[in-house]
Amino acid sequence: MSGSDLAVAAVALACFYSLWWCLSLARRLRRIERTSKLDPLTGLGSGDWLHTERWPAALRSGRPLGVAYLDLDHLKLTNDKLGHAVGDQYICTAADALRQAVRRGVDEVFRCHQAGDEFLVLLHGPLGDLNRCAISLLQRLSERGVSASLGLAYSTTTEFVPARAELRERAEAACREAKKQGGGCAVLARHSGEHPPQTQDSATGVIETPAGFLFGQAQRLDASQVPLDRPNQNA
Repeated sequence: MSGSDLAVAAVALACFYSLWWCLSLARRLRRIERTSKLDPLTGLGSGDWLHTERWPAALRSGRPLGVAYLDLDHLKLTNDKLGHAVGDQYICTAADALRQAVRRGVDEVFRCHQAGDEFLVLLHGPLGDLNRCAISLLQRLSERGVSASLGLAYSTTTEFVPARAELRERAEAACREAKKQGGGCAVLARHSGEHPPQTQDSATGVIETPAGFLFGQAQRLDASQVPLDRPNQNA
């Protein structure tokens, strides 16, 4: 083999190696990006992704926007009595229920913190009956043996204004109020001076609280009796 042939072979080998290295690097970067966007336990959107990308994008969307903030009930008791593995399964069950409860391709579900039991749902576009929306989320969780406290804040304002930017804080405050009421219920956040909304479920009673209006106090669930979804042993 002549010297020129060796040179051509060396260049081809270098090009092949460079291409392989670039493809490998691209795969690693995609894996890192995917990992940073997803919560490792539940597969939901991560809190970091929410803070850095999805929340700013939601504020700029130009559509009505709702925020549901949920805090699971009984998780500490579940961890203490049944162990952290069962507690993790409780979190995964809640995540799966929320994933199936929202409008696919429209709403987004996030786990706020990797070590926490709090979830946030971005509800994009018109919602209609807010009471029914909140109770529907709680019912879907209850059907899977999960109890949660829920705060819901909603704005039809499409411009980037303080009232819209404060939706997350208002939803979280409403969730804390639901927790104070004993959990297993929803509080609809309100603006100052707002009156209780008239809904199809208002006949069941509306309780005014400092953070908003309390709806649909659900049946309490004892953590020791929670029927958790467990992985199929034969899978």
